[in-house]
Amino acid sequence: MKNFLLLGIFALISGITWAQCATGTPGTNCTGPLSVQPQAGNSTQSAITLVDLGLSVPVPAAGQYTLSVASGMILESDNGNPYHSLVGPPGLQGPAGPAGPQGAQGSAGPVGPPGAQGPQGATGATGAQGPVGPAGPPGTQGPQGPTGPAGAQGPQGPPGTIATPLDYSFYCGSGYKAGAGTTEVGSTFDRNQIDMTNATSVRLNISVAGTALPSGSYAQAQFTPDGENWYGLSGEVPLTTPDGTYSSGWQGVPTGANGDYLVRIVVFNADSSTDEVGLRQLHVQFK
Repeated sequence: MKNFLLLGIFALISGITWAQCATGTPGTNCTGPLSVQPQAGNSTQSAITLVDLGLSVPVPAAGQYTLSVASGMILESDNGNPYHSLVGPPGLQGPAGPAGPQGAQGSAGPVGPPGAQGPQGATGATGAQGPVGPAGPPGTQGPQGPTGPAGAQGPQGPPGTIATPLDYSFYCGSGYKAGAGTTEVGSTFDRNQIDMTNATSVRLNISVAGTALPSGSYAQAQFTPDGENWYGLSGEVPLTTPDGTYSSGWQGVPTGANGDYLVRIVVFNADSSTDEVGLRQLHVQFK
């Protein structure tokens, strides 16, 4: 029955009848019967063209027979039923035709790269060694020359000396008032001239009594090569823990410190005001 319905629709579209169309909302409304009448002088076949706008097809409704287009196919809905394609299923595939004649042979391709070199053959056997010839007679030893007299012994050099004493004491007191920032212990009256020409290592040892400075405070030995600019000689010894002896540990003598220079001890107080620290013994040691 559906095939008869489709034939009726196409007959209705292509029949030659009088019709009237007017612009409505939405789209165009026509009163049937609808006639497709080519213009005078038309040189192409009559047709009704459906343009796919990529939109949803109209909703099927009872009593209506609708043609629309979606996804590149013409669809039809009859009497409110779902849309279906007007294109039938593909027919059975026919038998394969006879094979065509063989084409002409193509041109030869480029020559491929040379293959890998084959393994090396086994080494041949070593030939037999010939007989050893007879040894010749030993030659005569030439006369030995007389040994020259021993040279005189040179004078003994001067005895070696220790260029730097092992220990220098800088301060011995019952306490020290350290101002805020960096201050020199004992001012300019507790400096020492030390010949550190041959010294290789240095350390600073400090004993602290019952009072200490806030976190970040330390003491350090410094030297000056010109009497104005001072540079670190030892490592920094923290002054933040009372009742103990503390050391910077052995460190290499800094570059430029191997000479006969003035040495001093400075204290850095991390507080913003003067604090009492229990300094007792300050010793700079070398080796």
